[in-house]
Amino acid sequence: MPFSNRPFREPILVQNLPILQERYALRRCMADTALGKLYWAQDQKKTQQNGEQANVLVFTLLPALAQNPIFEQAFGHILPGYQKAAAGMPHILDDGKTADGIRWMVMRNIGGMLLSERLAELDDRGMPVPEAMELLDSISDTLASQRPDGVCGYLEPDAVLLGEKRPCLLTAPIAAALRVAYNNNPNERSRQTLHSGYISPEVLLGDTPTAADDTFSIASLAYHLFQGEAPFGKQSALEAAVRNLSPNSIRKLRPDAWNVLRQGLSLKRAERPKNPATLLRTLQRKQQKKRLLPIAALVAASAVAMTTYTLLSNRGSTPPKPVETQSSAPVTTTSTAGQTAKPAEDSATLVGETSLPPVLDQESVQAQADKLAAETAARAEAERQSAAASAQIRLATENDISTLQDNAADAIRKGKLFSTDPEQPAAVDYLRKAVSLEVDNIKTQKLLAQLINDQHAEAEALLAAGKLDEASKRLRTTDDLISEFTLADSLKRQVSLESAVKQAQRKQALEQETNPSAPDTSDNATDTTTPATSTSDVTESSDDNAQQYLERAQRAISYGNLNTGDDRSESAVAYLSTLLEKTPDHPEAMKLLRKIVTLQQDEALAMLRKNDTEKARTALDNSQELIGKYRLDNQVEEQISLEKRYRETLAMGITPSKEETKEEAPAPARNPTPPPAVAPPPTPVALPQGITATPRETENPEAAEAAAPPAYAPVTPTEVNIPADIPVQSTELPPIQLDNPAPESAPPNTVIFEIPATDADNAVNTGNTFTPDVPNLIEVPLDSIKDGLNNR
Repeated sequence: MPFSNRPFREPILVQNLPILQERYALRRCMADTALGKLYWAQDQKKTQQNGEQANVLVFTLLPALAQNPIFEQAFGHILPGYQKAAAGMPHILDDGKTADGIRWMVMRNIGGMLLSERLAELDDRGMPVPEAMELLDSISDTLASQRPDGVCGYLEPDAVLLGEKRPCLLTAPIAAALRVAYNNNPNERSRQTLHSGYISPEVLLGDTPTAADDTFSIASLAYHLFQGEAPFGKQSALEAAVRNLSPNSIRKLRPDAWNVLRQGLSLKRAERPKNPATLLRTLQRKQQKKRLLPIAALVAASAVAMTTYTLLSNRGSTPPKPVETQSSAPVTTTSTAGQTAKPAEDSATLVGETSLPPVLDQESVQAQADKLAAETAARAEAERQSAAASAQIRLATENDISTLQDNAADAIRKGKLFSTDPEQPAAVDYLRKAVSLEVDNIKTQKLLAQLINDQHAEAEALLAAGKLDEASKRLRTTDDLISEFTLADSLKRQVSLESAVKQAQRKQALEQETNPSAPDTSDNATDTTTPATSTSDVTESSDDNAQQYLERAQRAISYGNLNTGDDRSESAVAYLSTLLEKTPDHPEAMKLLRKIVTLQQDEALAMLRKNDTEKARTALDNSQELIGKYRLDNQVEEQISLEKRYRETLAMGITPSKEETKEEAPAPARNPTPPPAVAPPPTPVALPQGITATPRETENPEAAEAAAPPAYAPVTPTEVNIPADIPVQSTELPPIQLDNPAPESAPPNTVIFEIPATDADNAVNTGNTFTPDVPNLIEVPLDSIKDGLNNR
């Protein structure tokens, strides 16, 4: 069995699973992907060496895909390209369609385990970064080999089989057929909305996949491998886009590396890296940057050691003498003791070669030994001095960093965070110097986080005191620090505070506009004469204010001022957001918010019916912002449906009409029906020998003659072009055409031939050819037709 023995997520009884083509017995469902289901099955007509039935993999497609004729046509011509084994590609053994419409394909069992099962084994610590990067690189290489154009778009863990050599993308033929179908039919309105947390929102809505969509899938897999959980939990990427969700940061990654991964996880295609390879290269480079400082220190220490050794080795030594060439005559060498050394052999003394060293006496040997000992001692001393110098450099650097950190911590305690005087540095100045000495020092990062937290706390205090200008100024300074030191963990609180300040400023302006006599609550205004009030008075006043906000919001809704105000009132969203700040989850306010979202969605639908995509996009953005901010989960499905319709309208390429219509369907005048035309006499068709064509007989000829046939207007067939890098069955095939069905009654002068049905008509399409499911239709080979024409 090719998979691990983990418990089934959805146990299915064997007797409830069908047997395809009376041959492939489905044993259990291994995965439920966005494009269909993966089964482990057995081929009952093949046996293994041990006598057991052969194991295979069976994939059943989504019913919506099987019912799409454009996809079915492209899928039938793409499958032959996968009938040969290739690295990273499934090896298709058979395919077909059941009587109840289930489209299936059989793949060779290559062994291994699903990537989803490997992810299920991880805990909250995730996988080590080097191991995860190696796995991601192999999956990226597999994506680069996909057809066409090295783009898949439908990558998810349940569809990746981790084999011995390289991962295999089991849904590759389906993804290729979908891209071909979408590229050839941009105006098609029957694209299926999918559900997955690893496929980009654009592809889930039915857009044609691009390399940036594979970037999103790789980034989602990387997040799961690093963190041990999916980036958006159990929600699909489309639901996350509607709710404006963002994944939590990964602490094991450096801030620069996390920023790169966060770009890959962007729910907008334009913000992601252009392809998975670019994402992984940048991610690996940013993550390994922290190793550069120790490596640089090691190189510097080695350079110091080599320089010291060279200086000590050459001290007191004489320059080496140049090597002299010897002639063929023997040379006599006299030693210092008066002895004559043996002459060199003539055979060993050649022109252009150095002679063998002379035999040394005892004193020369002792001098040479003393020299070697001195060099060894010098080398050891050089190494000792180099190590001492490196230790001193490292100790000095650590002392400098520690001193800077202590100074920064003391400045933070005293509240001296910023300074414009260079002679009196503050906490930020000390931390900048510490970061320049060592980027990833943990204590420095903690001090920076503490500094940002103190700034946020001060901003919150200023906001609570009503000093909005000072709070806004403080947040701008904090935002600069977050960008300078790439403190990704502080971004969420920063964005929340900035939003709170903006809403408070808008609320203050609204109160001044609606009640000019109210006391000024600006930063410089104080009121020390306000008498003390009881708790009941405060509660009663709060209820009155809430009722006023609700009434004003209802009035704004009646005026149509949902998101923008005019001279009659402010926007309803402004009133309700101000109320919800004071009283979170106010039931009446939430009810009105849901009503506003419904009105915005109705407006978007009306604009889509008029093909006004600009106004529809504005309405959808407004409703999406409210759904994500106030967690209006009941309206997520409707928002997704409208997003899909918006993309379909864009794909149709229709400009906004001048006249507004209320019907959902487009006006019939756009495609006027041509006047009836008399069809030319039909061209006789020569059929192969042995096939007799008989005209269709009617039971009541007089009624047939009296009935007036409707106008018959021929429709241009739809051509499906297969990319060059996807092999088809034969290069001699004519252009693939899918004709629209003809009317029930053709022109009167059209001869219709009826061919008796045979048993072959009911056979399932399992070969390398594709035959549309049309009753009483038989495939006639081209060679037979040519032979029939020649015989005439």
